[in-house]
Amino acid sequence: MKKIFLLCSSLIAVMLMFSGCESTQGVDTGSTVNTETVIAGNSENEDVLSSDNDGAVDDSDTSDGENTETVKKEIIIEPDNSYIYEDLCKVNAEYDETAGGAPVEAIVKELRKDSYEGMVLLSHEVKEDTDTVKYKVIPQNISGKGPQYIVCYAEFTKEGDEWSLASKSWSEWVVKANEYNGSNWAADSENVEELSKLFEGGLSFEEGSKVYVHFMKNLNIIAVLSNEDASVYETKIGTKFSGTVFYINGDEKNSVDFTCTEGTVNDDGILSFKLISDNGEVFFTPGVGSSFITKPLYNLIMSDENTDIENAKVLDNLDTFEVKSESIFYGEWIKETGGINGNISPELSWEKVDGATVYAIMMIDVDQGDYLLHAYSTSETNHLDLGALGEDEFYGPQPREPHNYRVYVFALKEAIDPKLTILNQLIDAETLFEKLNKDNPDNVISYGQITASYEYLDRVW
Repeated sequence: MKKIFLLCSSLIAVMLMFSGCESTQGVDTGSTVNTETVIAGNSENEDVLSSDNDGAVDDSDTSDGENTETVKKEIIIEPDNSYIYEDLCKVNAEYDETAGGAPVEAIVKELRKDSYEGMVLLSHEVKEDTDTVKYKVIPQNISGKGPQYIVCYAEFTKEGDEWSLASKSWSEWVVKANEYNGSNWAADSENVEELSKLFEGGLSFEEGSKVYVHFMKNLNIIAVLSNEDASVYETKIGTKFSGTVFYINGDEKNSVDFTCTEGTVNDDGILSFKLISDNGEVFFTPGVGSSFITKPLYNLIMSDENTDIENAKVLDNLDTFEVKSESIFYGEWIKETGGINGNISPELSWEKVDGATVYAIMMIDVDQGDYLLHAYSTSETNHLDLGALGEDEFYGPQPREPHNYRVYVFALKEAIDPKLTILNQLIDAETLFEKLNKDNPDNVISYGQITASYEYLDRVW
């Protein structure tokens, strides 16, 4: 065996000598790695080409292996094929305007409401003087929780040269109810006076007292119940969960348990739950007269400790700032941010915060159970360029159905590593806040957030 090894070694040496190959001894090939990155966003979903780590020496390098500059090609974002009509309505690429029918202006005039965050024309079918339009509305989210949309049909008819709305009806209602699950709501008693009916004897709320509504973690939307009259723009929902209402007046604390098996949602997307106790029943609308509070604050309020609630170290008591993104098109993250459609991290900007030396940026899927982590990074500036995050910092959306993705930005006095791993961690804003404040209770100065959906689904599961 030893003889064979020596023979092979000799043959290799001879081949190298006659091939004219130069020895690589003394050449630092690691410093001349070609790190060109190509990120293309197009309808073919080209793969992202990462660093070419083959150790090849660039012939144009004249610095004896000392050139470590990274060259990146321009990120190309394909324009969205749909368009916006005067910021009032997005027209889907599949909506064929060449088919005739009612003009977009006429449709928007009849269907668009101030109470909608947005409206999208999905498709239509034209038959002579009738145009049946399928469209989706995104209602204003008054509670800040449970993003929803409603799919409808509208029939337009033509008389002479004029098109007018003849009828409209609901087709589908979708709410992301997981953010209501286990949620807590706080209100001044005068704003939710109706809730007094749930207490024995119709307890009278005194001015200046507080009311808290706690939903148990068993909230499910079971079904949308059909209306006998499709023109009535309020539909019943079937649900099932339980909870507790607390009335606090100074040192006095009263509570009553409730159940809920139904609710309603109207054309404005206002979602109400019918709360029932042994003493009465009443509809409660999260966000109307009440506001969401985090679990840590709720626990402090419900504890018997004499805690300074207004100055407690909880997320609810932080100042907030605005976060913006050029990577959002009419409420949706551009398709190239998707994990299988380019995986390009979004552009983000926010206000500078006095006293902040670094900002922590996190993106989570708010419709994925307890919030799947899609991005985590830090920045010493108040801006992230498109594609700024690396593959260990960002992996874009790839949902089986449309999901909402929220970006949080925390302004910090000093950097701290919360040791997070993307796509392998469930985390919410409250938990991140605690991690960033672990060694210094005042480390987090303020925060901002921005949410958009991701609906570009080009994958066979």
